[in-house]
Amino acid sequence: MPDPVLHTERLTLRPLTAERAAALLGARHAVPTTGEGFPTAEGFPTVDDAQVLRGMVASGADAHGSFVVEQHGLPVGTAGAAGGLSPDGDQEIGYGLVPGARRQGLGTEAVGALCAYLESRPGVRRLTAEVLPGNTASLRLLRRLDFTEVDGGTDGRQLLARSAPGEPAVRTRITGRHVC
Repeated sequence: MPDPVLHTERLTLRPLTAERAAALLGARHAVPTTGEGFPTAEGFPTVDDAQVLRGMVASGADAHGSFVVEQHGLPVGTAGAAGGLSPDGDQEIGYGLVPGARRQGLGTEAVGALCAYLESRPGVRRLTAEVLPGNTASLRLLRRLDFTEVDGGTDGRQLLARSAPGEPAVRTRITGRHVC
């Protein structure tokens, strides 16, 4: 089943497909005149996003549970599931916005919509995210969305988790994989 388009007050989150990935890579920093691709916000895709987009184009596979974040029709970032669902129901998330879209509450809005969507999927019991040392903005964003710091981060990263509605409180020791 394909992912739906998600809408928030100020954003649209469009499913990340291999076709959309190719268009985003082709549109990099240019307003197209041929009708191919589409304009993007300054700085999109980021280096990390471009690596993921190139991998999708090479494989031809869609990234289920992952979205391009758009503001006023322009891609300003990505948010999505990072890897598959673990056997015990943990789903890791990752996200990022271009610098011009930060410090406006857009990240909280996008990640909040992503979390609500992922938690509605079968088998998801917890969401997790790893944050690089010193990334206080990501820590604040996740805390606003009821993520709790837990043991288990890798390479000095802070791991945070939140339980899906109706699930028991997060465990104190879990393992994450994605870095925000």
